[in-house]
Amino acid sequence: MPEFTSSHGKIVFTDTATGELPVIFMHGLPTSKELFLPMMPHLSKKFRCITFDLNDYGESEKIGHPISHKQRADVLDELRAHLGLERFILVAHDLGASVAIDYMETYGQFVEKLVLMSPPVYPDFVEPAIVKLVRLPVLGELLVMVMKNALFGRGIRQGMVHPERFTPVLQQAMAGAFSGSTGRAALLRNLRWGRPHIVFAEYPRIIKSISIPTLIIQGRRDPYIPHNQVMRLRQDIFGSELVFIENGGHFLPMDTPQEVAEHLNRWIPAFRGM
Repeated sequence: MPEFTSSHGKIVFTDTATGELPVIFMHGLPTSKELFLPMMPHLSKKFRCITFDLNDYGESEKIGHPISHKQRADVLDELRAHLGLERFILVAHDLGASVAIDYMETYGQFVEKLVLMSPPVYPDFVEPAIVKLVRLPVLGELLVMVMKNALFGRGIRQGMVHPERFTPVLQQAMAGAFSGSTGRAALLRNLRWGRPHIVFAEYPRIIKSISIPTLIIQGRRDPYIPHNQVMRLRQDIFGSELVFIENGGHFLPMDTPQEVAEHLNRWIPAFRGM
């Protein structure tokens, strides 16, 4: 599998290397590039599909220290430059969507179209209860050491309408990356990414400055992202489109892969008159 060394360690990625429209898919917490795997067979052949593991996730390097959303945005742009892309379409899920907002602030000129799925992007976002528990000193370390796999599986399945689609293969790809003391430490760093009222403080301003075509995709039965937040996002990004997946939860690329792919197939080429 291809990789490159970023300013924050090794990044592992996939690249179909075919298709005229380059699309970079960015996962969020606590998943990996395999989040998008169930969706890939349903995507248009026009797309050059690129997925990657964020630092401290999946097969990318466990870097041993915290990394900010802004630094993750820097790494994304290093990947863009490594691939030689002048412009690309960015599809981001969950905290990947948060990183996408930071990316738009500094590197927005490289993004042709933006897709935000299940996006936590406002300072008043309320973190899930399990994230709050794991943030607590000592208790967080104990929970991750003793109950990591159970908590991991439960947290994802609770965010899916079709939990059976979180297959053993997908669980191993995601949770397996956090095995051993190094992996557990990485998972703790990821879960302790920061407080929304601090990390997202500038996001309302950045969001209102986004002027490129933007699609927001939200599961109607998402237990983690309130509908009022995506409705607000739709109002704050002028000309954006919001679609609800009626039978979808939070982890949409696994939960309803065909429905999400159909929206991407419809929406992404539309702005090129295809």
